Amino acid sequence: MMDKYPNTATITTSDSSILIFNGTAVFDDVKHLMVRGCETLIAVLGMTSVLSGITHQIGCMMQSFLILDDPDDRSIGSISAIMFFILALQNGLTSMEPEKRFLRLYRNFCLLFTAMLHFIHNMVSPLLFSLSASRNMSIQRHLRALTVCTFLIISPYLFLNYLWTHHTISTWLLAVSAFGIEVIVKVIITLLIYTLFMIDAFRTSMWEQLDDYVYYVRTIGNLIEFVFGIFLFLNGTWILIFESGGTIRALMMCIHAYFNIWCQAIAGINNGTVCLRKWLYLQDICPLCHKTLCI
Repeated sequence: MMDKYPNTATITTSDSSILIFNGTAVFDDVKHLMVRGCETLIAVLGMTSVLSGITHQIGCMMQSFLILDDPDDRSIGSISAIMFFILALQNGLTSMEPEKRFLRLYRNFCLLFTAMLHFIHNMVSPLLFSLSASRNMSIQRHLRALTVCTFLIISPYLFLNYLWTHHTISTWLLAVSAFGIEVIVKVIITLLIYTLFMIDAFRTSMWEQLDDYVYYVRTIGNLIEFVFGIFLFLNGTWILIFESGGTIRALMMCIHAYFNIWCQAIAGINNGTVCLRKWLYLQDICPLCHKTLCI
Protein backbone atom coordinates (compact mmCIF):
# COMPACT_ATOMS: atom_id res chain seq x y z
CA MET A 1 0.00 0.00 0.00
CA MET A 2 2.79 2.44 0.90
CA ASP A 3 4.61 1.61 -2.34
CA LYS A 4 1.46 2.22 -4.33
CA TYR A 5 0.90 5.68 -2.81
CA PRO A 6 4.18 7.58 -2.41
CA ASN A 7 4.88 9.88 0.47
CA THR A 8 2.66 12.93 -0.01
CA ALA A 9 4.88 15.17 2.08
CA THR A 10 7.88 14.28 -0.07
CA ILE A 11 6.00 15.20 -3.26
CA THR A 12 4.78 18.46 -1.78
CA THR A 13 8.26 19.44 -0.68
CA SER A 14 9.82 18.64 -4.03
CA ASP A 15 7.03 20.41 -5.92
CA SER A 16 7.42 23.53 -3.81
CA SER A 17 11.17 23.54 -4.34
CA ILE A 18 10.61 23.24 -8.08
CA LEU A 19 8.11 26.12 -7.97
CA ILE A 20 10.53 28.28 -5.99
CA PHE A 21 13.30 27.43 -8.45
CA ASN A 22 11.10 28.25 -11.41
CA GLY A 23 9.98 31.52 -9.84
CA THR A 24 13.58 32.52 -9.22
CA ALA A 25 14.53 31.57 -12.76
CA VAL A 26 11.69 33.63 -14.22
CA PHE A 27 12.71 36.64 -12.13
CA ASP A 28 16.32 36.28 -13.26
CA ASP A 29 15.23 36.02 -16.89
CA VAL A 30 13.03 39.13 -16.63
CA LYS A 31 15.80 41.02 -14.85
CA HIS A 32 18.32 40.01 -17.52
CA LEU A 33 15.91 41.01 -20.29
CA MET A 34 15.23 44.43 -18.78
CA VAL A 35 18.91 45.13 -18.10
CA ARG A 36 19.98 44.05 -21.60
CA GLY A 37 17.05 45.97 -23.06
CA CYS A 38 18.57 49.27 -21.90
CA GLU A 39 22.25 48.73 -22.71
CA THR A 40 22.27 51.04 -25.72
CA LEU A 41 20.19 53.94 -26.97
CA ILE A 42 18.67 51.75 -29.69
CA ALA A 43 17.72 49.16 -27.07
CA VAL A 44 16.10 51.88 -24.96
CA LEU A 45 14.01 52.92 -27.96
CA GLY A 46 12.92 49.31 -28.38
CA MET A 47 11.96 49.08 -24.71
CA THR A 48 10.10 52.38 -25.13
CA SER A 49 7.99 50.97 -27.97
CA VAL A 50 7.13 47.88 -25.91
CA LEU A 51 6.12 50.05 -22.96
CA SER A 52 4.06 52.26 -25.27
CA GLY A 53 2.09 49.27 -26.54
CA ILE A 54 1.40 47.96 -23.03
CA THR A 55 0.25 51.31 -21.64
CA HIS A 56 -1.85 51.97 -24.75
CA GLN A 57 -3.74 48.73 -24.12
CA ILE A 58 -4.23 49.72 -20.48
CA GLY A 59 -5.69 53.05 -21.62
CA CYS A 60 -8.03 51.30 -24.07
CA MET A 61 -9.18 48.90 -21.34
CA MET A 62 -9.87 51.81 -19.01
CA GLN A 63 -11.81 53.61 -21.74
CA SER A 64 -13.89 50.51 -22.38
CA PHE A 65 -14.63 50.14 -18.69
CA LEU A 66 -15.70 53.78 -18.40
CA ILE A 67 -17.66 53.57 -21.70
CA LEU A 68 -15.71 56.42 -23.26
CA ASP A 69 -14.70 57.04 -26.85
CA ASP A 70 -12.32 59.98 -26.81
CA PRO A 71 -9.24 59.58 -29.07
CA ASP A 72 -7.28 62.03 -26.91
CA ASP A 73 -7.56 59.67 -23.93
CA ARG A 74 -5.69 56.99 -25.88
CA SER A 75 -2.46 59.00 -25.95
CA ILE A 76 -1.37 57.39 -22.69
CA GLY A 77 0.90 55.09 -24.69
CA SER A 78 2.85 57.88 -26.37
CA ILE A 79 3.02 59.94 -23.17
CA SER A 80 4.35 56.99 -21.15
CA ALA A 81 6.91 56.24 -23.86
CA ILE A 82 8.15 59.83 -23.92
CA MET A 83 8.40 59.91 -20.12
CA PHE A 84 10.32 56.62 -20.03
CA PHE A 85 12.77 57.80 -22.69
CA ILE A 86 13.35 61.15 -20.98
CA LEU A 87 13.92 59.43 -17.62
CA ALA A 88 16.38 57.05 -19.27
CA LEU A 89 18.36 59.93 -20.79
CA GLN A 90 18.10 61.99 -17.63
CA ASN A 91 19.52 59.21 -15.43
CA GLY A 92 22.15 57.99 -17.87
CA LEU A 93 20.61 54.52 -17.93
CA THR A 94 22.79 53.10 -20.70
CA SER A 95 26.07 53.93 -18.92
CA MET A 96 25.19 52.26 -15.60
CA GLU A 97 26.35 48.92 -14.25
CA PRO A 98 23.76 46.11 -14.61
CA GLU A 99 22.68 46.11 -10.94
CA LYS A 100 22.42 49.89 -10.76
CA ARG A 101 20.58 49.94 -14.08
CA PHE A 102 18.01 47.45 -12.82
CA LEU A 103 17.49 49.52 -9.65
CA ARG A 104 17.07 52.68 -11.71
CA LEU A 105 14.59 50.92 -13.99
CA TYR A 106 12.60 49.88 -10.94
CA ARG A 107 12.49 53.47 -9.72
CA ASN A 108 11.55 54.79 -13.15
CA PHE A 109 8.68 52.31 -13.41
CA CYS A 110 7.43 53.46 -10.00
CA LEU A 111 7.31 57.03 -11.30
CA LEU A 112 5.58 55.87 -14.47
CA PHE A 113 2.97 54.02 -12.43
CA THR A 114 2.05 57.17 -10.50
CA ALA A 115 1.98 59.12 -13.78
CA MET A 116 -0.47 56.57 -15.20
CA LEU A 117 -2.70 57.10 -12.16
CA HIS A 118 -2.73 60.83 -12.95
CA PHE A 119 -3.66 60.07 -16.55
CA ILE A 120 -6.50 57.77 -15.48
CA HIS A 121 -7.79 60.51 -13.17
CA ASN A 122 -7.81 62.91 -16.10
CA MET A 123 -10.06 60.41 -17.88
CA VAL A 124 -12.55 59.83 -15.08
CA SER A 125 -12.74 63.39 -13.68
CA PRO A 126 -14.54 65.06 -16.64
CA LEU A 127 -16.79 62.01 -16.92
CA LEU A 128 -17.99 62.40 -13.33
CA PHE A 129 -18.54 66.12 -13.82
CA SER A 130 -20.56 65.58 -16.99
CA LEU A 131 -22.65 62.80 -15.42
CA SER A 132 -23.52 64.88 -12.38
CA ALA A 133 -23.96 68.26 -14.10
CA SER A 134 -26.14 66.81 -16.88
CA ARG A 135 -28.14 64.84 -14.30
CA ASN A 136 -27.46 61.61 -16.13
CA MET A 137 -28.92 58.90 -13.88
CA SER A 138 -27.32 55.91 -15.59
CA ILE A 139 -26.41 53.87 -12.52
CA GLN A 140 -23.99 51.71 -14.48
CA ARG A 141 -21.88 54.65 -15.66
CA HIS A 142 -21.87 56.24 -12.20
CA LEU A 143 -20.78 52.99 -10.55
CA ARG A 144 -18.03 52.39 -13.10
CA ALA A 145 -16.61 55.90 -12.63
CA LEU A 146 -16.82 55.66 -8.84
CA THR A 147 -15.11 52.26 -8.96
CA VAL A 148 -12.19 53.80 -10.84
CA CYS A 149 -12.03 56.60 -8.27
CA THR A 150 -11.92 54.02 -5.48
CA PHE A 151 -9.06 52.29 -7.28
CA LEU A 152 -7.24 55.63 -7.63
CA ILE A 153 -7.45 56.16 -3.87
CA ILE A 154 -6.61 52.64 -2.67
CA SER A 155 -3.84 51.73 -5.14
CA PRO A 156 -1.52 54.71 -4.45
CA TYR A 157 -2.08 54.27 -0.70
CA LEU A 158 -1.06 50.60 -0.83
CA PHE A 159 1.77 51.40 -3.23
CA LEU A 160 3.22 54.13 -1.02
CA ASN A 161 2.76 51.99 2.07
CA TYR A 162 4.86 49.27 0.40
CA LEU A 163 7.56 51.72 -0.68
CA TRP A 164 7.90 53.35 2.74
CA THR A 165 8.03 49.91 4.37
CA HIS A 166 10.77 48.50 2.13
CA HIS A 167 12.86 51.61 1.33
CA THR A 168 14.66 54.26 3.32
CA ILE A 169 13.79 57.91 2.81
CA SER A 170 15.37 59.48 -0.26
CA THR A 171 14.67 62.19 -2.81
CA TRP A 172 13.30 59.57 -5.21
CA LEU A 173 10.91 58.24 -2.55
CA LEU A 174 9.78 61.77 -1.73
CA ALA A 175 9.05 62.46 -5.41
CA VAL A 176 7.02 59.26 -5.83
CA SER A 177 5.17 59.98 -2.58
CA ALA A 178 4.32 63.50 -3.71
CA PHE A 179 2.93 62.19 -7.01
CA GLY A 180 0.93 59.49 -5.23
CA ILE A 181 -0.53 61.80 -2.58
CA GLU A 182 -1.38 64.33 -5.28
CA VAL A 183 -3.44 61.67 -7.08
CA ILE A 184 -5.38 60.94 -3.89
CA VAL A 185 -6.02 64.65 -3.29
CA LYS A 186 -7.19 65.17 -6.88
CA VAL A 187 -9.61 62.26 -6.63
CA ILE A 188 -11.01 63.55 -3.33
CA ILE A 189 -11.53 67.01 -4.84
CA THR A 190 -13.24 65.43 -7.85
CA LEU A 191 -15.54 63.38 -5.62
CA LEU A 192 -16.43 66.44 -3.53
CA ILE A 193 -17.43 68.43 -6.62
CA TYR A 194 -19.32 65.41 -7.96
CA THR A 195 -21.18 65.14 -4.64
CA LEU A 196 -22.14 68.82 -4.76
CA PHE A 197 -23.55 68.46 -8.27
CA MET A 198 -25.46 65.32 -7.31
CA ILE A 199 -26.96 67.06 -4.27
CA ASP A 200 -28.08 69.89 -6.54
CA ALA A 201 -29.57 67.36 -8.99
CA PHE A 202 -31.84 65.90 -6.31
CA ARG A 203 -32.93 69.25 -4.87
CA THR A 204 -36.36 70.52 -5.76
CA SER A 205 -35.36 74.17 -5.42
CA MET A 206 -32.45 76.10 -6.87
CA TRP A 207 -29.23 75.96 -4.84
CA GLU A 208 -27.79 79.45 -5.05
CA GLN A 209 -24.62 78.64 -3.10
CA LEU A 210 -23.62 75.77 -5.41
CA ASP A 211 -21.23 77.83 -7.53
CA ASP A 212 -19.60 79.25 -4.41
CA TYR A 213 -19.02 75.82 -2.88
CA VAL A 214 -17.64 74.44 -6.15
CA TYR A 215 -15.33 77.45 -6.39
CA TYR A 216 -14.06 76.94 -2.83
CA VAL A 217 -13.37 73.24 -3.40
CA ARG A 218 -11.59 73.90 -6.70
CA THR A 219 -9.51 76.65 -5.09
CA ILE A 220 -8.40 74.37 -2.28
CA GLY A 221 -7.50 71.66 -4.79
CA ASN A 222 -5.54 74.05 -7.01
CA LEU A 223 -3.71 75.44 -3.99
CA ILE A 224 -2.68 71.96 -2.86
CA GLU A 225 -1.50 71.09 -6.38
CA PHE A 226 0.51 74.32 -6.46
CA VAL A 227 2.18 73.42 -3.15
CA PHE A 228 3.05 69.96 -4.50
CA GLY A 229 4.51 71.59 -7.61
CA ILE A 230 6.78 73.78 -5.50
CA PHE A 231 7.81 70.79 -3.38
CA LEU A 232 8.69 68.73 -6.46
CA PHE A 233 10.69 71.65 -7.85
CA LEU A 234 12.69 71.99 -4.63
CA ASN A 235 13.20 68.23 -4.49
CA GLY A 236 14.39 68.21 -8.10
CA THR A 237 16.70 71.16 -7.44
CA TRP A 238 18.30 69.24 -4.57
CA ILE A 239 18.83 66.23 -6.87
CA LEU A 240 20.27 68.47 -9.59
CA ILE A 241 22.78 70.16 -7.27
CA PHE A 242 23.79 67.44 -4.81
CA GLU A 243 22.98 64.06 -6.39
CA SER A 244 22.76 63.86 -10.16
CA GLY A 245 23.22 66.87 -12.39
CA GLY A 246 23.01 67.09 -16.14
CA THR A 247 21.72 69.23 -18.96
CA ILE A 248 18.56 67.18 -19.52
CA ARG A 249 17.61 67.26 -15.84
CA ALA A 250 18.20 71.02 -15.70
CA LEU A 251 16.05 71.49 -18.82
CA MET A 252 13.25 69.39 -17.32
CA MET A 253 13.42 71.42 -14.12
CA CYS A 254 13.01 74.64 -16.11
CA ILE A 255 10.01 73.18 -17.98
CA HIS A 256 8.43 72.05 -14.70
CA ALA A 257 8.99 75.43 -13.07
CA TYR A 258 7.46 77.28 -16.03
CA PHE A 259 4.36 75.17 -16.67
CA ASN A 260 3.51 73.86 -13.18
CA ILE A 261 4.49 76.86 -11.04
CA TRP A 262 4.81 80.08 -13.04
CA CYS A 263 1.90 79.53 -15.44
CA GLN A 264 -0.35 78.27 -12.64
CA ALA A 265 0.41 81.31 -10.50
CA ILE A 266 -0.12 83.78 -13.36
CA ALA A 267 -3.36 82.05 -14.37
CA GLY A 268 -4.67 82.33 -10.83
CA ILE A 269 -3.81 86.03 -10.61
CA ASN A 270 -5.30 86.84 -14.03
CA ASN A 271 -8.43 84.83 -13.30
CA GLY A 272 -9.01 86.78 -10.10
CA THR A 273 -8.47 90.09 -11.90
CA VAL A 274 -10.88 89.20 -14.71
CA CYS A 275 -13.56 88.01 -12.27
CA LEU A 276 -13.26 91.21 -10.22
CA ARG A 277 -13.51 93.34 -13.36
CA LYS A 278 -16.68 91.50 -14.47
CA TRP A 279 -18.13 91.90 -10.98
CA LEU A 280 -17.53 95.65 -11.00
CA TYR A 281 -19.22 95.93 -14.39
CA LEU A 282 -22.39 94.52 -12.84
CA GLN A 283 -22.41 96.32 -9.48
CA ASP A 284 -20.32 98.70 -7.39
CA ILE A 285 -20.29 96.60 -4.20
CA CYS A 286 -17.07 94.99 -2.94
CA PRO A 287 -17.45 91.16 -2.98
CA LEU A 288 -15.38 90.87 0.23
CA CYS A 289 -16.55 93.60 2.57
CA HIS A 290 -19.89 94.30 0.77
CA LYS A 291 -19.36 98.06 0.94
CA THR A 292 -20.17 100.49 -1.86
CA LEU A 293 -17.14 101.35 -4.00
CA CYS A 294 -16.52 104.88 -5.26
CA ILE A 295 -15.20 104.49 -8.79
